[in-house]
Amino acid sequence: MNATHRVAFFLDDINPEITSLQPAIPYKRLSLFYILYFALLGCIAPFWGLFLQHKSFSAEDIGLLMACFGLVRILAPNMWAALGHRFTSPLHMVRLAGALTLVCFALIFWADSLLLMGLVMVSYGFFWAAMLPQYEAITMQALKNKVEEYSRIRVWGSLGFIFIVLVAGALFDFISVAWLPVLMLVLMVGIFINSWCIRSASFRVRENTENSQSLKKILLKKPVMAFLLMSILLQISHGPFYTFFSIYLEENRYSSSEIGILWSVGVAAEVLLFWQFGKMMSWLSWSGWCLLSFALTALRWLIVSAWADSLLWMFVAQCMHAFSFGAMHIIAMQYVQSFFPGKLQGQGQALYSSLGFGLGGAIGAYLSGQLWDTVGHANVFIFASLAAVAGFIVTLKGLKPVAGQR
Repeated sequence: MNATHRVAFFLDDINPEITSLQPAIPYKRLSLFYILYFALLGCIAPFWGLFLQHKSFSAEDIGLLMACFGLVRILAPNMWAALGHRFTSPLHMVRLAGALTLVCFALIFWADSLLLMGLVMVSYGFFWAAMLPQYEAITMQALKNKVEEYSRIRVWGSLGFIFIVLVAGALFDFISVAWLPVLMLVLMVGIFINSWCIRSASFRVRENTENSQSLKKILLKKPVMAFLLMSILLQISHGPFYTFFSIYLEENRYSSSEIGILWSVGVAAEVLLFWQFGKMMSWLSWSGWCLLSFALTALRWLIVSAWADSLLWMFVAQCMHAFSFGAMHIIAMQYVQSFFPGKLQGQGQALYSSLGFGLGGAIGAYLSGQLWDTVGHANVFIFASLAAVAGFIVTLKGLKPVAGQR
């Protein structure tokens, strides 16, 4: 890296008019966002269900609350993407969303009923869900859609997740999980501050006059519909995992530290895959990676169902997270960039996030909440496995390898 690159790196100056020949990338500040954002997710995914249980909510209530939290993630990214033209930079959207997320979540300390808890989760979730799709678009814009470079930055999010899960897991062995919102507030403040450390002038909304396709025409294409349905089914299968996995482990006599370690094992496996995926990607086509990942995801939930009392088998199941999330997310980013070119990238990111993590996550959370005390806790993960099998079939039928996909 020469002197020009070093100066631009620390100033986050990647103005294409100034550095068009050798554009620098703000790795540190982009990576810091992923660290903080996924550290916050590391508070929500493993421990939020335990926090709600601590607040005396039933399994049905927890499933309903998590479903509402997922549903708002359908609406929010698309609404914010539609308002994108009103902002000179997507970073302005991120800054506003960060501030409103912080304000809404601060009301959590007064949420002592199902209605109030739902209102707080929906309100802060609406603004929190708006940030990641915009940052993903910002990152891919800065990296010129190079997946190997994206992995270098995205991996820091996984490391942030691992760190917070291990720390919080150990912490909650000594103090009450009631302190979880305080930790989350600190991370939200960090996200908001970080958004002001990147120069917004470097990431202006760009128009692509060569792209004449409309969003409606793109959405009617069979591969695009298959990709979105595949994303929904993947997150439906993760519903019991994100909603009840920690509660399930606690029922099987795992300590908070062990729960944190198991969550971190899954993300550590994801980190290793992110680190090496640039070299591995050519081994299979995009759809081939999806088929492999769905097959391993279906097997993963069967293991969780059958051998929850075995630390070894839970370790094996968590290692499969490298494929059920890591590989699937990287390939999904490739599909989004391919299906939604130019000025449609922001909307494509929003659709992927809202339909997959939003609709799919909401359906998975709601169904798992309804089934948890009805069919048996272990059996809920069998239904999750069936959802992954359905995703395998959709991928097999609707996403054929095409020219240009390695």
